[in-house]
Amino acid sequence: MIAFVFSLVRVGAVLLIASAVGWAVAGALFPPGPRYRAERLGWSLAVGCGVLIAFVPLSLLVGIRPGWIGFLVVAGLLLAVARLVRAPLTLPSPPAVGRGEVQIDPPLPAGEGWGEGRLSRAFLWFLIVFGIVLYALRALTEPMWANDFIAIWGLKGKTIFGAVGFPERLMGLQFGHPEYPLGLPLLYAGIAFLTGRWDDHAMALLFPVLQVATLAVLVGWLRRRGASSGVACMAAAIVACFEPLYSGFLTGMAEVPLSFGLLLFGTALADALEQSYGGAMRRLALASALIAATKNEGLFLAVAGSAIALVAGKGALRRVVLAVLPSALLVRALHIPWRGNLPLADFDFSLWSSERLWDSLLAAGSVLEPATWAGAALAALLIALGRRSAAGDRVLTLCASALAAYLVVPAFAIRGPEWLVQTTFLRTTAALVPLVAAGIAV
Repeated sequence: MIAFVFSLVRVGAVLLIASAVGWAVAGALFPPGPRYRAERLGWSLAVGCGVLIAFVPLSLLVGIRPGWIGFLVVAGLLLAVARLVRAPLTLPSPPAVGRGEVQIDPPLPAGEGWGEGRLSRAFLWFLIVFGIVLYALRALTEPMWANDFIAIWGLKGKTIFGAVGFPERLMGLQFGHPEYPLGLPLLYAGIAFLTGRWDDHAMALLFPVLQVATLAVLVGWLRRRGASSGVACMAAAIVACFEPLYSGFLTGMAEVPLSFGLLLFGTALADALEQSYGGAMRRLALASALIAATKNEGLFLAVAGSAIALVAGKGALRRVVLAVLPSALLVRALHIPWRGNLPLADFDFSLWSSERLWDSLLAAGSVLEPATWAGAALAALLIALGRRSAAGDRVLTLCASALAAYLVVPAFAIRGPEWLVQTTFLRTTAALVPLVAAGIAV
């Protein structure tokens, strides 16, 4: 027990130092001031994770063992660049009002919005803290044990750490999906190199920290976009207590990191399309790289974000495409020297048929429980009752794009649509919940 506590402290110290570097670098992503403080806190972890991912291959590239020297060099270079390209100092102007839209109001003062009373605020904060503590208990009571962690994400990270490189044997383990991005394994390896050991029990601390960062970005973005503190806290409370995402089973897998990255990407996309929020394009480029490095659908969602910009207008398209696609494509290109351009092992795109698509849709409907249908109906009702918001429309359109992909892609599965839906649909769609909460609440 004492050894585990010391190991947990080491992992926590690495995440704290990485986040501190991220906080300093985030000065290039956000204007200064309390308006952006909560969001900047969450984005600090994203930047810190990016440094933990990047310093491992960069150290190996120059021929040194990944460690604190490599980490500090990469961090120092980023800090130097961040000081040269600070975010604009001007505060954002209100988004323009278009046909059918309602201008976003400034944050409501206490007492004027739902949930602004002292008791209701205390209850919402209790739920948020309760959700965080409960997930920490789920994540930390035992080593990470999910099948995909053991066979894919953890196996690759442990192999990179143990071999101090990218050994050829990783390419021969087809059950480990060599075609998957290496962002999460490199993050695991980066933490292990800095702590000096592989401990997949203490390393689970990363996941409650990701949850806290997700909630900070969610509340901060909603408050900045004009939501009352009650609405923002209600959204955060629902997300914090959403067990299908923050479960012991998904700890160690890619869904929790992807849900964090998708929230970063969706909120940055909404800001960038309105041209009113300093540093939004930089945040969008970073988020695009992070989701592309986490799962294969990250590249698809980057393309979907560009398509949303196309609908928004030509000027927005040019800016967003230059922020989104180069980042996502660069991440994919950086994998080619190690693995080549591998196809997706579970799919054959010549298998398309309307019958297989219908089987996929029926399978998706069969795995959903009555409570899930009720939750979806409630979400649809809240969207219908809410006031029109361009930011909310774009965030929810991105969610709808991801949901459509998760419904259609099983039609190409080699083992059949039912197999893929039954093994992945619920957990992959659970990763959309923080982004859905942001879209509905705003």
